[in-house]
Amino acid sequence: MKITLQSPSVESMPRLLELSKFMHDHEALTFDVEHVTSAFSFLIGHPDHGDVFLISVEQENEQEVIGFIVLCYSFSIELGGRIAVIDQIFLQQDWRRQGVGSHVLPNIEAHAREKDCHAVILEVNIGNSGAREFYEQFDYMARRQHCIMTKRLAR
Repeated sequence: MKITLQSPSVESMPRLLELSKFMHDHEALTFDVEHVTSAFSFLIGHPDHGDVFLISVEQENEQEVIGFIVLCYSFSIELGGRIAVIDQIFLQQDWRRQGVGSHVLPNIEAHAREKDCHAVILEVNIGNSGAREFYEQFDYMARRQHCIMTKRLAR
């Protein structure tokens, strides 16, 4: 099995949106196709703000896109400069616990280093112990005094 990260193209946008819909459904999040399409298109067109990658596997000469990851760039005084934020990561259910994430995460970290990032941060549902244990294997640490808060701004 060969695992690769690919930049989306116009042709792959329907598959990216399909996977995003699966992720939103899985996380019980509202899915607005126009909003999501606009956000993906912005990042694809402005790589200084972030990167979108399709996660693809090839086996028996067949290639299949099985997930995606969205990496956004920000800045942190505490962490010493530019940082990468894994905004979204999704693998189809059948591909979880198959070693895909263990291949993808170090590649994303290497990409973040190439973009001069000092750290990678991500958000995990507090009740998702499997995901937390997975990230801890790669030395990600919970910031126990922190609570992520959000306010959507009216447009």
